[in-house]
Amino acid sequence: MSKAAARTHFRALRAEMDPERRRQEALGITSVLLSWLGEERKRTLTSVLSFGTEPDTAALLETLHGLGHRILVPICEPGRQLSWADWYPAVPMARATVAPIDEPVGERHGVEVMDDVDVVLVPAQVVDPAGGRLGQGGGYYDRFIASLATRPTRPVLLAMVYEHELVPEGSFEVGELDQPVDGVITAAGISWIGPQRTV
Repeated sequence: MSKAAARTHFRALRAEMDPERRRQEALGITSVLLSWLGEERKRTLTSVLSFGTEPDTAALLETLHGLGHRILVPICEPGRQLSWADWYPAVPMARATVAPIDEPVGERHGVEVMDDVDVVLVPAQVVDPAGGRLGQGGGYYDRFIASLATRPTRPVLLAMVYEHELVPEGSFEVGELDQPVDGVITAAGISWIGPQRTV
């Protein structure tokens, strides 16, 4: 299935989900992530600020922040690049200049901040067992993940989707510029693409 056709298909399936099921699965993702992180130390994670029918990250971020973890969220920059801003519950927000979303106001960090990041929660529509990810089509995260090759360390990359969105290989087209993730987190648990990662 082409990427365009796959996006249309999987967006429709996501839109058809019962809102209560979406809510319960988002809470399940939070539970799975907290269990995996453990309580030994505070960590730095990135996550999108969800919108529409994406897995809701509001409770997740508030919970992580309340436990003392540092949260960074992506900022859309010109050239389909990402920078990163700190998030906390009362952070001032403003409309993005290059995307129809709200973003935190404040200092922006470049890719070098990833040297201190433990986990990147990667948005996706669906993911396959090889780590192939179908995003929204902007290429922001593929460019970002590719840029991590220049860094001395790399965070764990976990795509965050609903349970039915971990799909068989071949369900969508994967191009040579598409960057794989290390694992997929759903309400059912974490499915690792290669060796299980720890932080």
